[in-house]
Amino acid sequence: MLRGTFSVNIGLRMRGRDLSNMILEFNGVDLVREGRRILSDISFAIIAGERWVVLGPNGAGKSSLFSIASAQMRPTSGIVQIFGQTLGNCDMRKLRRRIGICSDHIRAQIRNDLSAHEVVLTGLYGDLAPWWNSYTAKDSERAAALLDLAGVEHLSSHLFGTLSAGESQQILIARALMMDPDLLFLDEPTSGLDLGARERFLSRLAVILNQHRTLPLLMITHHVEDIPASTTHALMLKGGAVVAAGEVDKVLTDDNLSRVFDYPLVLEKNEGRYRAGYAGSADSF
Repeated sequence: MLRGTFSVNIGLRMRGRDLSNMILEFNGVDLVREGRRILSDISFAIIAGERWVVLGPNGAGKSSLFSIASAQMRPTSGIVQIFGQTLGNCDMRKLRRRIGICSDHIRAQIRNDLSAHEVVLTGLYGDLAPWWNSYTAKDSERAAALLDLAGVEHLSSHLFGTLSAGESQQILIARALMMDPDLLFLDEPTSGLDLGARERFLSRLAVILNQHRTLPLLMITHHVEDIPASTTHALMLKGGAVVAAGEVDKVLTDDNLSRVFDYPLVLEKNEGRYRAGYAGSADSF
Protein backbone atom coordinates (compact mmCIF):
# COMPACT_ATOMS: atom_id res chain seq x y z
CA MET A 1 0.00 0.00 0.00
CA LEU A 2 1.37 3.42 -0.93
CA ARG A 3 1.89 5.82 1.93
CA GLY A 4 -0.93 8.38 1.99
CA THR A 5 -3.42 6.22 0.08
CA PHE A 6 -5.07 4.96 3.22
CA SER A 7 -5.32 8.45 4.72
CA VAL A 8 -7.37 9.53 1.70
CA ASN A 9 -9.59 6.47 1.93
CA ILE A 10 -10.21 6.87 5.64
CA GLY A 11 -11.18 10.50 5.03
CA LEU A 12 -13.87 9.29 2.66
CA ARG A 13 -15.11 6.74 5.19
CA MET A 14 -15.27 9.39 7.93
CA ARG A 15 -17.96 11.26 6.04
CA GLY A 16 -21.31 10.87 7.72
CA ARG A 17 -19.77 10.14 11.12
CA ASP A 18 -20.16 12.66 13.94
CA LEU A 19 -16.54 13.77 14.33
CA SER A 20 -17.45 16.09 17.22
CA ASN A 21 -17.66 12.95 19.37
CA MET A 22 -14.15 11.72 18.56
CA ILE A 23 -12.78 9.42 21.28
CA LEU A 24 -9.51 8.25 19.74
CA GLU A 25 -7.74 9.22 16.53
CA PHE A 26 -4.53 8.00 14.88
CA ASN A 27 -3.30 10.15 12.00
CA GLY A 28 -0.27 8.91 10.05
CA VAL A 29 1.24 7.19 13.08
CA ASP A 30 4.66 5.53 12.83
CA LEU A 31 6.55 3.66 15.53
CA VAL A 32 10.25 2.89 15.15
CA ARG A 33 12.28 1.02 17.76
CA GLU A 34 16.04 0.38 17.43
CA GLY A 35 15.88 1.17 13.74
CA ARG A 36 12.99 -1.23 13.12
CA ARG A 37 9.65 0.10 11.86
CA ILE A 38 6.91 -1.52 13.95
CA LEU A 39 3.95 0.63 12.84
CA SER A 40 3.71 2.47 9.54
CA ASP A 41 1.24 5.23 8.61
CA ILE A 42 -1.60 4.05 10.88
CA SER A 43 -4.77 6.13 10.56
CA PHE A 44 -8.16 5.40 12.07
CA ALA A 45 -10.63 6.98 14.48
CA ILE A 46 -13.10 5.80 17.10
CA ILE A 47 -16.26 7.83 17.51
CA ALA A 48 -18.39 7.76 20.67
CA GLY A 49 -20.44 4.57 20.83
CA GLU A 50 -18.34 2.66 18.30
CA ARG A 51 -16.77 -0.69 19.06
CA TRP A 52 -13.60 -1.60 17.22
CA VAL A 53 -11.62 -4.81 16.88
CA VAL A 54 -7.97 -4.78 15.80
CA LEU A 55 -7.22 -8.05 14.06
CA GLY A 56 -3.95 -9.45 12.79
CA PRO A 57 -1.37 -12.22 13.21
CA ASN A 58 1.40 -12.32 15.79
CA GLY A 59 3.95 -9.61 15.02
CA ALA A 60 1.46 -7.41 13.16
CA GLY A 61 1.94 -4.50 15.57
CA LYS A 62 -1.28 -4.95 17.55
CA SER A 63 0.37 -4.71 20.98
CA SER A 64 2.30 -1.59 20.00
CA LEU A 65 -0.87 0.04 18.70
CA PHE A 66 -2.56 -0.89 21.98
CA SER A 67 0.24 0.69 24.03
CA ILE A 68 -0.05 3.96 22.11
CA ALA A 69 -3.85 4.01 22.14
CA SER A 70 -3.91 3.47 25.92
CA ALA A 71 -1.50 6.39 26.50
CA GLN A 72 1.30 4.09 27.63
CA MET A 73 3.65 5.00 24.77
CA ARG A 74 4.17 7.85 22.34
CA PRO A 75 4.52 7.28 18.59
CA THR A 76 7.73 8.13 16.75
CA SER A 77 5.79 10.35 14.35
CA GLY A 78 2.21 11.17 13.47
CA ILE A 79 -0.57 12.49 15.70
CA VAL A 80 -2.58 10.59 18.30
CA GLN A 81 -5.50 12.27 20.03
CA ILE A 82 -7.35 10.72 22.95
CA PHE A 83 -10.42 12.53 24.29
CA GLY A 84 -9.30 15.57 22.29
CA GLN A 85 -5.83 15.64 23.88
CA THR A 86 -2.70 15.14 21.78
CA LEU A 87 -0.11 12.69 23.05
CA GLY A 88 3.10 14.57 23.75
CA ASN A 89 1.24 17.76 24.66
CA CYS A 90 -0.78 16.54 27.65
CA ASP A 91 -0.57 14.67 30.94
CA MET A 92 -0.83 11.04 29.79
CA ARG A 93 -1.58 9.93 33.37
CA LYS A 94 -4.87 11.83 33.30
CA LEU A 95 -5.83 10.13 30.04
CA ARG A 96 -5.10 6.69 31.52
CA ARG A 97 -7.52 7.39 34.37
CA ARG A 98 -10.35 7.48 31.80
CA ILE A 99 -9.45 4.20 30.08
CA GLY A 100 -10.44 0.81 31.49
CA ILE A 101 -7.98 -1.93 30.52
CA CYS A 102 -8.19 -5.70 30.68
CA SER A 103 -4.90 -7.35 29.70
CA ASP A 104 -2.47 -10.12 30.61
CA HIS A 105 0.08 -7.43 31.45
CA ILE A 106 -2.13 -6.17 34.28
CA ARG A 107 -3.00 -9.70 35.40
CA ALA A 108 0.70 -10.52 35.78
CA GLN A 109 1.25 -7.48 38.04
CA ILE A 110 -1.62 -8.05 40.48
CA ARG A 111 -0.70 -9.68 43.79
CA ASN A 112 -1.91 -13.24 44.20
CA ASP A 113 -2.86 -12.64 47.84
CA LEU A 114 -5.55 -10.06 47.02
CA SER A 115 -9.18 -11.15 47.08
CA ALA A 116 -11.23 -10.84 43.91
CA HIS A 117 -13.18 -8.02 45.58
CA GLU A 118 -9.95 -6.15 46.36
CA VAL A 119 -8.73 -6.59 42.80
CA VAL A 120 -11.87 -4.96 41.44
CA LEU A 121 -11.57 -2.08 43.94
CA THR A 122 -8.06 -1.27 42.68
CA GLY A 123 -9.56 -0.37 39.32
CA LEU A 124 -11.12 2.78 40.82
CA TYR A 125 -7.75 4.53 40.91
CA GLY A 126 -5.87 2.31 38.48
CA ASP A 127 -3.56 0.96 41.17
CA LEU A 128 -2.32 -2.59 41.68
CA ALA A 129 -3.09 -2.83 45.41
CA PRO A 130 -5.95 -1.45 47.55
CA TRP A 131 -4.02 -0.06 50.53
CA TRP A 132 -2.78 3.11 48.82
CA ASN A 133 -6.28 4.61 48.74
CA SER A 134 -9.42 4.80 50.83
CA TYR A 135 -12.68 3.26 49.62
CA THR A 136 -16.21 4.04 50.70
CA ALA A 137 -19.07 1.66 51.33
CA LYS A 138 -20.49 2.82 48.00
CA ASP A 139 -17.24 1.85 46.27
CA SER A 140 -17.44 -1.59 47.84
CA GLU A 141 -21.04 -1.98 46.71
CA ARG A 142 -20.05 -1.03 43.17
CA ALA A 143 -17.25 -3.60 43.17
CA ALA A 144 -19.71 -6.27 44.32
CA ALA A 145 -22.20 -5.29 41.62
CA LEU A 146 -19.51 -5.48 38.93
CA LEU A 147 -18.40 -8.91 40.13
CA ASP A 148 -22.02 -9.98 39.82
CA LEU A 149 -22.26 -8.48 36.31
CA ALA A 150 -19.07 -10.32 35.36
CA GLY A 151 -20.59 -13.58 36.64
CA VAL A 152 -18.06 -14.13 39.43
CA GLU A 153 -19.69 -12.65 42.55
CA HIS A 154 -19.34 -16.07 44.22
CA LEU A 155 -15.56 -15.66 43.99
CA SER A 156 -15.51 -12.33 45.82
CA SER A 157 -13.49 -13.57 48.81
CA HIS A 158 -11.27 -15.96 46.84
CA LEU A 159 -7.60 -15.10 46.46
CA PHE A 160 -6.68 -13.94 42.99
CA GLY A 161 -3.80 -16.41 42.77
CA THR A 162 -6.13 -19.38 43.26
CA LEU A 163 -8.41 -18.55 40.35
CA SER A 164 -8.42 -20.06 36.87
CA ALA A 165 -7.35 -17.99 33.87
CA GLY A 166 -10.97 -17.58 32.76
CA GLU A 167 -12.13 -16.48 36.23
CA SER A 168 -9.23 -14.03 36.43
CA GLN A 169 -10.23 -12.44 33.12
CA GLN A 170 -13.83 -12.00 34.27
CA ILE A 171 -12.56 -10.29 37.42
CA LEU A 172 -10.21 -8.08 35.41
CA ILE A 173 -12.99 -6.84 33.18
CA ALA A 174 -14.99 -5.97 36.31
CA ARG A 175 -11.88 -4.11 37.51
CA ALA A 176 -11.65 -2.25 34.19
CA LEU A 177 -15.22 -1.01 34.64
CA MET A 178 -14.73 0.09 38.26
CA MET A 179 -13.62 3.61 37.28
CA ASP A 180 -16.66 4.00 34.98
CA PRO A 181 -14.32 4.51 32.01
CA ASP A 182 -14.93 6.56 28.89
CA LEU A 183 -13.18 3.90 26.79
CA LEU A 184 -12.68 0.16 27.32
CA PHE A 185 -9.63 -1.71 26.02
CA LEU A 186 -9.40 -5.50 25.84
CA ASP A 187 -5.98 -6.88 24.91
CA GLU A 188 -6.38 -10.49 23.68
CA PRO A 189 -8.72 -11.26 26.60
CA THR A 190 -9.10 -14.96 25.74
CA SER A 191 -5.36 -15.64 25.53
CA GLY A 192 -4.54 -18.80 27.45
CA LEU A 193 -8.17 -19.84 27.94
CA ASP A 194 -9.41 -23.27 26.99
CA LEU A 195 -12.48 -23.61 24.77
CA GLY A 196 -15.01 -23.73 27.61
CA ALA A 197 -13.42 -20.85 29.52
CA ARG A 198 -13.25 -18.78 26.34
CA GLU A 199 -16.93 -19.26 25.57
CA ARG A 200 -17.91 -18.50 29.18
CA PHE A 201 -15.87 -15.31 29.07
CA LEU A 202 -17.27 -14.22 25.70
CA SER A 203 -20.84 -14.94 26.82
CA ARG A 204 -20.34 -12.84 29.92
CA LEU A 205 -18.62 -10.12 27.88
CA ALA A 206 -21.72 -9.91 25.69
CA VAL A 207 -23.83 -9.32 28.80
CA ILE A 208 -21.44 -6.64 30.06
CA LEU A 209 -21.37 -4.80 26.73
CA ASN A 210 -25.15 -4.97 26.53
CA GLN A 211 -25.33 -3.30 29.96
CA HIS A 212 -22.93 -0.57 28.78
CA ARG A 213 -24.39 0.07 25.34
CA THR A 214 -22.70 3.45 24.74
CA LEU A 215 -19.24 2.49 26.02
CA PRO A 216 -16.65 2.66 23.19
CA LEU A 217 -14.48 -0.44 22.86
CA LEU A 218 -11.11 -1.28 21.35
CA MET A 219 -10.34 -5.00 21.36
CA ILE A 220 -7.07 -6.57 20.20
CA THR A 221 -7.16 -10.18 18.99
CA HIS A 222 -5.89 -12.59 16.35
CA HIS A 223 -8.99 -14.79 16.48
CA VAL A 224 -12.19 -13.80 14.66
CA GLU A 225 -14.07 -16.11 17.04
CA ASP A 226 -13.37 -13.61 19.84
CA ILE A 227 -15.08 -10.67 18.15
CA PRO A 228 -18.17 -9.55 20.11
CA ALA A 229 -21.47 -9.43 18.24
CA SER A 230 -21.81 -5.72 19.12
CA THR A 231 -18.62 -4.81 17.21
CA THR A 232 -19.21 -1.99 14.73
CA HIS A 233 -15.78 -1.49 13.10
CA ALA A 234 -12.59 -3.40 12.38
CA LEU A 235 -8.95 -2.56 11.71
CA MET A 236 -6.81 -5.25 10.08
CA LEU A 237 -3.03 -5.11 10.48
CA LYS A 238 -0.20 -6.93 8.76
CA GLY A 239 3.47 -6.17 9.17
CA GLY A 240 2.69 -2.98 11.06
CA ALA A 241 0.54 -1.52 8.27
CA VAL A 242 -3.20 -1.19 7.74
CA VAL A 243 -4.72 -3.68 5.31
CA ALA A 244 -8.30 -2.50 5.80
CA ALA A 245 -10.34 -0.41 8.23
CA GLY A 246 -13.97 0.60 8.51
CA GLU A 247 -17.37 -0.96 9.16
CA VAL A 248 -16.87 -4.49 10.39
CA ASP A 249 -18.98 -6.28 7.78
CA LYS A 250 -17.15 -4.47 4.96
CA VAL A 251 -13.68 -5.08 6.38
CA LEU A 252 -14.02 -8.69 7.53
CA THR A 253 -14.06 -10.48 4.20
CA ASP A 254 -12.56 -13.74 2.97
CA ASP A 255 -10.05 -11.85 0.82
CA ASN A 256 -8.89 -9.50 3.60
CA LEU A 257 -8.63 -12.31 6.13
CA SER A 258 -6.65 -14.50 3.72
CA ARG A 259 -4.33 -11.63 2.91
CA VAL A 260 -3.68 -10.73 6.53
CA PHE A 261 -2.97 -14.30 7.67
CA ASP A 262 -1.24 -15.48 4.47
CA TYR A 263 -3.55 -18.44 4.09
CA PRO A 264 -6.77 -19.13 2.14
CA LEU A 265 -9.55 -18.58 4.64
CA VAL A 266 -13.32 -18.39 4.45
CA LEU A 267 -15.35 -16.45 6.99
CA GLU A 268 -18.72 -17.49 8.39
CA LYS A 269 -21.06 -15.44 10.55
CA ASN A 270 -23.84 -16.89 12.68
CA GLU A 271 -25.94 -14.86 15.14
CA GLY A 272 -23.32 -12.14 15.23
CA ARG A 273 -20.35 -14.44 15.89
CA TYR A 274 -17.61 -15.14 13.35
CA ARG A 275 -15.73 -18.31 12.51
CA ALA A 276 -12.89 -18.79 10.04
CA GLY A 277 -11.76 -21.96 8.30
CA TYR A 278 -9.66 -23.31 5.46
CA ALA A 279 -10.94 -22.12 2.09
CA GLY A 280 -9.27 -24.57 -0.28
CA SER A 281 -5.95 -24.80 -2.06
CA ALA A 282 -3.03 -23.20 -0.26
CA ASP A 283 -0.73 -23.37 -3.30
CA SER A 284 -0.75 -19.61 -3.82
CA PHE A 285 0.21 -18.91 -0.22
